Amino acid sequence: MRIATNLTRDYLGGITRSNISFIKSLEKDNDKIIGIELNSKRYTEGPKIFKDIPSSLLEHHIINIHDISIKNTIKKAKSIKDIEKKFRPIINIVKKIFIKTKPDVLFLNGTYYIPWLISIAAYELNIPIVLRYAGVYTKETENFKPKSRAFFNKIEKSFKKRVRYLIFPSNLCKTTVEKEVYKDTINNFSIIPNSVNAPRENFIMKSTERRIAAIGRWDNIKNFKTFFKIHKKLTKEGWIHDASFITNNAKIKNFPKTINRFSEMTHNELIKFYSAQGLIISPSIFETFGNVPMEAACMGIPVLVSKNMGCAEILKTAGLENMVISFDDIKKVIERVKLLCGQYILPKQMNNLRKILNPQVINAEIISILRNNIDSNL
Repeated sequence: MRIATNLTRDYLGGITRSNISFIKSLEKDNDKIIGIELNSKRYTEGPKIFKDIPSSLLEHHIINIHDISIKNTIKKAKSIKDIEKKFRPIINIVKKIFIKTKPDVLFLNGTYYIPWLISIAAYELNIPIVLRYAGVYTKETENFKPKSRAFFNKIEKSFKKRVRYLIFPSNLCKTTVEKEVYKDTINNFSIIPNSVNAPRENFIMKSTERRIAAIGRWDNIKNFKTFFKIHKKLTKEGWIHDASFITNNAKIKNFPKTINRFSEMTHNELIKFYSAQGLIISPSIFETFGNVPMEAACMGIPVLVSKNMGCAEILKTAGLENMVISFDDIKKVIERVKLLCGQYILPKQMNNLRKILNPQVINAEIISILRNNIDSNL
């Protein structure tokens, strides 16, 4: 089977981690990945994140699209067709790659404009598309200006006519897409959480060291300002602790000087970082899943996540309901932070998490879905 997919190289992104896990799961098979990366930056380093994947498995195509700004295109556009017309040269390049490489199926991740462009190319060539949701872009653009918000909503809605099958990482994600994006029932779908490659060693916390951390891209929907607020209130109450934040290179106004800020890390570096923490805090306003807290929890590191995150469903199933909370009541959050920081995740609970998020099982399910959605005449 020849599988086309969109590639990203954001170390902190759930799409990147899930995609690498999926691609590596195919190493012993005869399948081939045709990776399409649309790079919106003028300059970027080589794709070191894929260096361990053999070229016999991954055929990596990079298209630079920095000369076409989605922001400026939307400003001038009167319809979604105007945006498609502006990016038509990019769509045509993707089509040429598909014609040359002959993928059997497109495994698409996310509903941002980049996967949208790739989906148009595949649809025009009658390549079946399976879409794995990674963020509901209609939710992520709620704080955008009205015109931009409206266009991104139309882009996300347009996937429905092209996509044959949908994979949602949580019931929360599916319900939200049905109610706020498609405004219709979705029939061809599966609920499959993102996989987690947890180290075989058990990093069960053995101390009550007061170290809290938050990890993720700087974005309004991630709600990291609440993490800053938690840190400040803990400090004001005299609860001595160490706070850290890992994010991209975004400029952050009024960043607390008492919080340690770190740039993006490789996955191995993140694993070491998790193991040195007492609590990982994820206060997202909305998130389809949440790879970071799941990676930490699978190592035995306590987490505290928003009830509006898809991974909250996994924590509850595994018997860790106390690690899910509403961040609307900061007083309750503060008390929960004090309670959880440095505490144990019991081996039974951690094993429950690892079974649910087992990469071998999850990737096998995805492969089965891809095979089932390939046309017999392709």
